Amino acid sequence: MWRWLRPVSGRWAQRALRGRRAEQLAVDYLAAHGYAIVERNVRVPVGEIDVVAREGQTLCFIEVRSTSSEQWGGPLASITDRKRQHLIRAAQWYLRYSSVRATETRFDVVAISWRDPEPPTIEVVKGAFTADGARDA
Repeated sequence: MWRWLRPVSGRWAQRALRGRRAEQLAVDYLAAHGYAIVERNVRVPVGEIDVVAREGQTLCFIEVRSTSSEQWGGPLASITDRKRQHLIRAAQWYLRYSSVRATETRFDVVAISWRDPEPPTIEVVKGAFTADGARDA
């Protein structure tokens, strides 16, 4: 009866664990490269924002994507137009209803590629897209 409350196991559990590891790795990397982390895993009625951070005066809405395969184009290719629109709506909601203020905003992406047994590679794409949905990078 309560199937959806059962713990996730197998392949999905591994994906969830890798996703949490990727977010932590991204936050550590961003902090080491001058970003000040404001919030993580922000859930708003219209979506979720992985990381909200400041780089100087700019408030950055950061999506973390990771993959262990380049088969479908890697982590950056997984950000579809639909995903961008979800992120834009979530950021707009956040700016309207949170106490955080910003005169400049930006959408960044942290792309993490896992290559066992090698350490993961991390790429930060600043200004990956804009609020009008255009791709900048």
